Amino acid sequence: MTFQRLFLTTMAFVVGSVVTALILKPELRGWFIVEKARANAALYAPRDWNRVTASKLNISVFAFSDRNRNGLYDTTDKPLNRIAVRLTRPDGSTRIERSNINGFANFSMQRDGADADISQLSEAYEFELLPPPGWDITTNNAVQSSSFRAVRGAISGIGADTPPKVVGLAPAPKLRGRASVLSGIVKAESDRGAKLNSSVDDSGHFAFTLAPGKWSISQDEQESSRQVDVGYAPIILGTTVSAASDRSIPKRAITVGFDDIDRSPIEKIASGYAGLAWDYLLAVDNQFYKGPGYVNGLMSGSKVAYNSSGHPVSISALRADESFDFVGGYFSVAWHNAEGETLHIKAWRDTELVAEDKLTLSHLTPVYFQADYLDITRLQLETEHYWQFVVDDLRFALP
Repeated sequence: MTFQRLFLTTMAFVVGSVVTALILKPELRGWFIVEKARANAALYAPRDWNRVTASKLNISVFAFSDRNRNGLYDTTDKPLNRIAVRLTRPDGSTRIERSNINGFANFSMQRDGADADISQLSEAYEFELLPPPGWDITTNNAVQSSSFRAVRGAISGIGADTPPKVVGLAPAPKLRGRASVLSGIVKAESDRGAKLNSSVDDSGHFAFTLAPGKWSISQDEQESSRQVDVGYAPIILGTTVSAASDRSIPKRAITVGFDDIDRSPIEKIASGYAGLAWDYLLAVDNQFYKGPGYVNGLMSGSKVAYNSSGHPVSISALRADESFDFVGGYFSVAWHNAEGETLHIKAWRDTELVAEDKLTLSHLTPVYFQADYLDITRLQLETEHYWQFVVDDLRFALP
């Protein structure tokens, strides 16, 4: 017998003996399985909580628009983008961060981290939210203080004793308009009996700060008044356009929020959508461009609309013999670089220009433009410097 045949015969005998032993003695199989499990356990071992490997981790102040002004972050509220928060450290140095599109102003923390925003133990760090001018902090916690302690095994090596709480904001509930008679007094009366007066200034404008609720606005002893519903957003009253007596018919009220346009994150609005003809208006997911006005201008759902490449938008009746009412809508400017952009709003009845208004836009909050344009055939929305405006919850009445 050659050596090769002898080796193969011996190996076959050994393998056969092992297989036979495993079949006849199950306890031997358990030995092999245990050894394999021990080998695999090293791949899934629990963390060694005594190991110190501190790395950076964010701690945040969350800023939100308090849509119902109740001082709580609830399901009616939205995150606020580009709100400034200042961190003051124990040595007096400061850091300023702005909230991201999800509302978080982030600061880094790391035990003994030389370039971390927060690194010291048992020292007070102050977080101060810096509101835009004229805004209210509804949660009454603009300034908060936190100290930090060592936490062995934590990602950053430290943890806050009391982390910062959410901060709610709302713009002052202002109402502005242009008086039909360029002198005298404009009156505001709420459905709860509150009464306020405002003088008409030299430019013919008036302004109120009104509590949320339903108000009636009238000038002097005029019989007609305008009904407004004061909520989260400041209100601008447009030029009233009376109905055309020869064409007024009952109309159905609709609100266009663009959320049913869901083929893609960005989509051109087609003629016939919501019963109107549209030109140069696009619907987009409010976080698609990461612009603050797209985020802060959202009023419902997750979609807003904007003017394509900053160009004028036209909204028209579908048929030549039809008209519609433009009741109003919520307008913002898309980018912080265009804070204070002017939106020009014009309305036609056939070939006659029947209304022309303008309003100043912010990236921080929408303003509600209450138009009350009745029986118009075309509406034009145009920014003065061709920046993108953002609009949500347009309100119309259609035949």
